[in-house]
Amino acid sequence: MGLDGTYQEFREFLRAEGCEVQFDLAFLLHNGHTALDAALWEASDAEHIIAHAFCWSATPEGRNFWRAMDRKWNELIYRK
Repeated sequence: MGLDGTYQEFREFLRAEGCEVQFDLAFLLHNGHTALDAALWEASDAEHIIAHAFCWSATPEGRNFWRAMDRKWNELIYRK
């Protein structure tokens, strides 16, 4: 059965994939002073959190990297 896509599960996913710092930095740079925290998570759509967090091509990791992370996250939360 898949995850339910909680904030803690998302943070654990990023850590396991080795991209938590990169995600946080890209999110911060794209959104100014805003950080993705539990409160903002609750107002967001877990399925699209990576897709809508920032412009993938504007990061050092690039579009292909974040597309792969987005797919992995969605596979994880929708695994049955």
